[in-house]
Amino acid sequence: MDWFGGLRVLSLESRRSEEMATLIGKYGGVALVAPSMREQKLDLSAHLTQFEAGLAAGDIHAVACMTGVGSKLFLRDLAALNPQHLETLQTIPMVARGTKPMQTLKTFGLTGVSVPKPCTWHEVQDHLIATLLPGQHAVILEYGDATPPAMLHTLKHAGLRVTSIPVYRCAFPADTAPLAHAIRDTVLGGQDILLLSSGTQVLHLLKFAARMNLEAELRDAIRRMVVVSIGPACSESAAELGLRIDLEANPHKMGILVRTAAEHGPALLRGRLGKVG
Repeated sequence: MDWFGGLRVLSLESRRSEEMATLIGKYGGVALVAPSMREQKLDLSAHLTQFEAGLAAGDIHAVACMTGVGSKLFLRDLAALNPQHLETLQTIPMVARGTKPMQTLKTFGLTGVSVPKPCTWHEVQDHLIATLLPGQHAVILEYGDATPPAMLHTLKHAGLRVTSIPVYRCAFPADTAPLAHAIRDTVLGGQDILLLSSGTQVLHLLKFAARMNLEAELRDAIRRMVVVSIGPACSESAAELGLRIDLEANPHKMGILVRTAAEHGPALLRGRLGKVG
């Protein structure tokens, strides 16, 4: 199999950018990896004080861990205040949105329930409503972005009290030159396949293109490309932002993302370009 066969593949991966470039090259693609975000830890002091008070009063009835990164940062700071807090958490239902938060819980000696696939916020929301009683209190350790307003509204409508804790935020990378270059190159038709590992990547790509006054041109260019998502949560975010997803990795891992794109992307691209022509 020729895999990518020399096609140009754009990735917005940040933390694992070198690994991504290697994978794309392994499958015969010409990689352009432009980091799109950095994780910016927030001051948790006030939230930790409030959380400690809730633990002491027995007023926390579930903790929803939305990402591995956010859960790790919060639990690390909580344990630094008092290691016994982790023992208390062993008596509280912990809800994990997928494998990474679940792995984080295990590293802190905690157990939890992983929501069913596709492991989006919808499944977390449904689990909390199904397992908590009206009036009980759920704490949500947020994504890199704020908890979706629709999720908060639905939980509160079900009678639950909700505290959403912003552990970190996803900011633009310190060096935005590679992202700007990737946008210009894509607009000029220089990329064939777009790989997406998170919804925040999509958001930052479009936001930065808007800053460059190139959002409309970028959207037009992406419509001609094959867009491949790592999983349902990423696909949902892309759809909300008006991007079409052509392929989705299953299982939802970076290596499978690249392989899926290499295996099926070229044929999809040929069909799309044929229709355009």
